[in-house]
Amino acid sequence: MKVLIINLKNTLLWVGTIVLIPWSCYAENFVNPPLFEHTPSSIEYLGGFRLPLTTKGVSRIAYSQGVIALRPHKKSFFMIGHAQHQAIAEFEIPQINKSKDIKKWNIAKFKQPFSSIFPRVSSGNPQKINRVTGMEEIEGQLIVNGMEFYDADANVRDTTLIIRKPGDLKNSSIDGFYQLEGAAHAAGWISHIPNTWQKALDSEYLVGNASTLAINSRLSIGPSAFTAHFWGVLNSEEKSGLILTTDLMDFSIKHPIVEDQYNESLKNKLWTELSAAHYGFIIPGTSSYFVIGKSGGHNSGIGYKITQSNGRKCGGPCSKEAGDSYNYFWLFDVADFLTVKSGTKKPYQILPYQYGFFDTSNSNPYIIGADYSDEDKLLYVVFAREDKVQSQYEDAPIVRVYKVHTEND
Repeated sequence: MKVLIINLKNTLLWVGTIVLIPWSCYAENFVNPPLFEHTPSSIEYLGGFRLPLTTKGVSRIAYSQGVIALRPHKKSFFMIGHAQHQAIAEFEIPQINKSKDIKKWNIAKFKQPFSSIFPRVSSGNPQKINRVTGMEEIEGQLIVNGMEFYDADANVRDTTLIIRKPGDLKNSSIDGFYQLEGAAHAAGWISHIPNTWQKALDSEYLVGNASTLAINSRLSIGPSAFTAHFWGVLNSEEKSGLILTTDLMDFSIKHPIVEDQYNESLKNKLWTELSAAHYGFIIPGTSSYFVIGKSGGHNSGIGYKITQSNGRKCGGPCSKEAGDSYNYFWLFDVADFLTVKSGTKKPYQILPYQYGFFDTSNSNPYIIGADYSDEDKLLYVVFAREDKVQSQYEDAPIVRVYKVHTEND
């Protein structure tokens, strides 16, 4: 594009050229950071803390789904409470403890009591969203993703609301519902894209989801990754509307991440009908998208409404051998996302370069949530119902903290 600039006062004529570099050229010349390798030393367990099993506000932490969102620069976090209430509270991050005896662990203190959110959404809740599936504080506002627990018709499109003043959960206005373009395939976790990748991916945030709720026809059958463009709704007075997404990795019943979901071959170690992903993020300084969750049936195979080896009768899919279930991780190369963005690959053609058990040093219950802190490279992971000390009637989840070590450390 030629630009003609004329300075009439000095009778000077200058002709310059502005070169517009298309995204494809930038992507071709982009130098990928190294891949992250999951080893016993690359994910260092630092210790953990507990959550108070007391009713505060309209809910309590028992039977939480584990969705957590760290507050930038505030040493606190938001977390969802009891599954029946779907309320959010804020807690201080206490000093972590590595003792094997969780009785010695510190208990987080409330900063804000549990406040309900779905009944307060500005546009109402016509599609009956009743499960929080992801949260992230962005520019001082709390983005909350949600789904209907049992969307049998797979036709729900509402996904997202915004708590405008998360420092005042009880009184803040709550706008929505907005609709992520990727629908339920995208309506789970929200994670920040490291600066290195923001230009190549043309976004600052990723969203993803995979098999945390029922009805496979509405879900990604494998961890997904979409760029999400939240700025339009964060800085708009519109209380509903479409949030644009771009699919970088996505699967379906027609195109699952692996065909043998019931592991009839006993060779499927990647993803089964029992797998679920709860959080994914790009590790800063690497070319790796790290996803954690749970999986099962990789050793014994899976049956439907069978009696397991221990005599337990299952109400749905379960591993043939009792105990054939575990916390799991999957690592994907972000460079593969660029091939999808350029049209070279389809979103369902991406496979992980590494996967397996997550933290076998602790005999943990299942992972139910997580969030990553860019500030200190710490991964906060929520484990279900592990604290059996505070009450003889209910269990509480706990939080373990891990240091993610990269080549730049």
